[in-house]
Amino acid sequence: MKNYTNHINSKIWLLAIVVVISIIVVAACTDKPSGFKPRAIGSPGELLVVMEDDHWNTCAGQELKALLKDEFPALPQEEAIFKKTRIAYKQFERHFRTYRNVLLVSIKEDESSNRVEYRRQEWAIGQSVAKVIARSPEELASLLKQKWPRIKGFFHQSDINSMADSYHKIYQPEAVMHVQNNYPFTMYFPKGFHLKKSEGHFSWFDAQRLGSQLGIFVYQCSLDSLGDFNAQTLLSFRNNLLRNQVPGENIGSFMTTEEHFPVSIKRTKFADRQWTELRGLWKVSGDFMGGPFIDYFYEDEENNQLVMLSGYVYAPAKPKKAIYMREVEAVLKTLEVN
Repeated sequence: MKNYTNHINSKIWLLAIVVVISIIVVAACTDKPSGFKPRAIGSPGELLVVMEDDHWNTCAGQELKALLKDEFPALPQEEAIFKKTRIAYKQFERHFRTYRNVLLVSIKEDESSNRVEYRRQEWAIGQSVAKVIARSPEELASLLKQKWPRIKGFFHQSDINSMADSYHKIYQPEAVMHVQNNYPFTMYFPKGFHLKKSEGHFSWFDAQRLGSQLGIFVYQCSLDSLGDFNAQTLLSFRNNLLRNQVPGENIGSFMTTEEHFPVSIKRTKFADRQWTELRGLWKVSGDFMGGPFIDYFYEDEENNQLVMLSGYVYAPAKPKKAIYMREVEAVLKTLEVN
């Protein structure tokens, strides 16, 4: 019996030694560099600015503060395009290094040139980093002003791409199947989007949230029905389509474009195609409803087809609408040609 007890004790001691050695090995490994990268943290539209306190109070800092007040385009209420957090470089460690969007701003007198560097997944998966480097506060202020449109677009598009990628992985299968079966392309809708109306080559999807509605229109028709491809004909085309296809709750009411708010127009590229983008506000004629919208038009001259993709938001009880507009824009940009 004594020998058996000694045998058991020996096994326990051996197991304890193995556990201690394992802990030491693991601890040693964690001190070494690793290829592992965590997923980026933060919500779309959040921006971490890393800039020294002394520089933040110079002319360069004043310029950056003004630029960071840029508004999200075409919203009924003013809303900054980014929600910023600013820290100094000595604080830029641990979880701060895993922020989704990071803007690093520095002044280095011995640099050969002023520049902006763009990086992806520098310290985390899904992360976007822009490094702005200049030789003096004055040159930094000038560089920021000159490059800001691209910097702003870089972070915005990174957010949209990240959201679109997530919709490709988790989506509403019925909505995806409807587009696949009725159009020469595929789109991915997040959970909660359902087909509200389908008539000919017009489809209307929406997602009802607490106190809000997100909507997507998909439409395809002959290119001949448009006429000249310019801002005015696109707006007329849009309004005619909405009048016929999107009625309001009151008899005789319908969705249309708010004519007292400027509609922006620009060219953009996604899904390997050049699109015309419209942004503005919509309203319901004959009712008190409205909100922001974004449209994309594509001229398929080879097949004589016009494709229109549209996203809108109705959230009267929500003072912040940029996050919803990012969501519908990301849905539109999941498009893949079949």
